[in-house]
Amino acid sequence: MCNYTMNHIQIGVLSADNEGSEFLGNSWGKKGTSTDITIYTTKNQQFLQTTIIPNGFPKKMLPLIITAHMSDAVVLGVSKIGLDHYTGEMAILADCLNLPGVYSVLGDDTIGLNLYLDQMKKAFSKLSLSNWDGLMINNSKGFIDAKEELYSKYKGPRGDLDKYLAIEVDHAFPVQGVGSVILGTIMSGTVTKGQKIVAYPSEQSGQVRSIQVNDEEVKSASVGTHVGLALKGILPRYLQRGTVIATPNEDKVIETQEISNIQIKKAAFGKPPTIGQRIHVVSGLYDSPGEITGWNSTASIKTDKMIPYHPDNRLTILDLNSKPAVLGSKQK
Repeated sequence: MCNYTMNHIQIGVLSADNEGSEFLGNSWGKKGTSTDITIYTTKNQQFLQTTIIPNGFPKKMLPLIITAHMSDAVVLGVSKIGLDHYTGEMAILADCLNLPGVYSVLGDDTIGLNLYLDQMKKAFSKLSLSNWDGLMINNSKGFIDAKEELYSKYKGPRGDLDKYLAIEVDHAFPVQGVGSVILGTIMSGTVTKGQKIVAYPSEQSGQVRSIQVNDEEVKSASVGTHVGLALKGILPRYLQRGTVIATPNEDKVIETQEISNIQIKKAAFGKPPTIGQRIHVVSGLYDSPGEITGWNSTASIKTDKMIPYHPDNRLTILDLNSKPAVLGSKQK
């Protein structure tokens, strides 16, 4: 058993084409946990790579937001029928989150559809996506080129190795003979076997029984790594998606219903919200309805539910009754 130190990159596939997304996911790794998002993993000399695809978008926005919030870089993919308003929604989200990436036409039969790449380049000209490359990812060379481009844009994890511990849970379930098991991304710090922890917002206390990375048991894992943890003392119902696992008495990880003066990148398109307007907030991977309490150079919000919050999390504000739905995202 060792301390896990390999670089880990999480690549999200932002697409309304479920078939094309699944084609890319299967081409890039072994299929793992699948709910409203599906996770694929593969390992090479440079990285342990996790690929995440949203299931159910465009009928549901949340899988798309969760995928983007988990990602270090993204592939923005259109289907073989071309660009639509969902393409714009995905582009606005990637722009607000300042995500690096590439754009592509997804699927195994996309020969002759390069014209869509030119259309995307023109459509994204006013966004940060204007400096992305357009690639056809429909053969072995395309898969390699896309990986190399995404790897080259990876600047490292958002958080720091030596700071507070924050693990954002994406899945939790009971395992007979083991107890509660979670899958999650270490957004900051290092987790160690035997470490005492607290889950927010439930404030349930427990202990790390064991740690796995890519089905390999390890003594510890650090920021940027997608891990599986077996936990002692906390039931799965207190570990729902978006729960943040931290160390006891850590003041950087909080639970709150009010966040003020958020430095936010506003959506380049769409109508700005008004004070008192009902919204939906995704903080890390935790979501809640809420309302706007301030919207000028910064944003202030109040949520219906208590939500976990920490300095290195992502936060996106949505109006689910509007197109585009994305209003803006927190800047680090």
